[in-house]
Amino acid sequence: MPESLRRLSYRLLAGGFYAVLLAAALWAGFELGQERVTSIVQPELVALDRERLDLIAQRDVLRDELAAALRERVISERSGQIERETARALTDQLKEAQEARLDLSRELSYLKRLVQDGQRGAIRVHDLRIVSAGTPKTFRYAFTLTQVVPGFSESTGHIRFEIEGRNPSGAATLSLEDLPSAAPRALPIALEYLQSLSGTFELPGDFEPTGLLIGVEPSDDRLIPTSESFPWAPTIEAPSPSGSPEEALSKRT
Repeated sequence: MPESLRRLSYRLLAGGFYAVLLAAALWAGFELGQERVTSIVQPELVALDRERLDLIAQRDVLRDELAAALRERVISERSGQIERETARALTDQLKEAQEARLDLSRELSYLKRLVQDGQRGAIRVHDLRIVSAGTPKTFRYAFTLTQVVPGFSESTGHIRFEIEGRNPSGAATLSLEDLPSAAPRALPIALEYLQSLSGTFELPGDFEPTGLLIGVEPSDDRLIPTSESFPWAPTIEAPSPSGSPEEALSKRT
């Protein structure tokens, strides 16, 4: 083998040996560095994992507390709604009881007068409805008359229909005769058992109504003159159709 080729072989072997030594040294350094880094970082990783678990536990607790708070809120809102509905129902019942008591009081007053006056009859007013006619100060009304004494003979007379209120001068009372637009302007009575009456009227612009007075003026002494007061409480719902005012005035059974 030539001398130059032998030297080249030695050099290659030496270079390979040095490369192996260098790789081994690098690998050993890497292993030592990894162990060192692991020994330093591992406690921090353990602490971070423990903190993560603590945060998950806190999150679960907060979720449970939020769910409980939402349940309490729903229960509280429902309880408040039930209380409001109960109060409204009790108010309605109280109003109905007061109205029934007022009706009984009126009935008792009529009966007392009938007992005091012997065989005389009386007429009661029922189901008064005042309805806004859609234009300012214009109203429709309807009510029913009945005999207090069953089987009493046909009764005649007229109704005194008055609107109580105030104008710039003070307290004032207006009858249908005082209102040019009233239709009809007179309400005659002619009934055996019951009679329905209805009509319309328009109030002056400066008149503020506060109540109604409906009086029964009999044509003879067989009936007791009576009157009833009602609060001013118009509605926006129209009464059940009963034909024209003239038909309503003549309707009786």
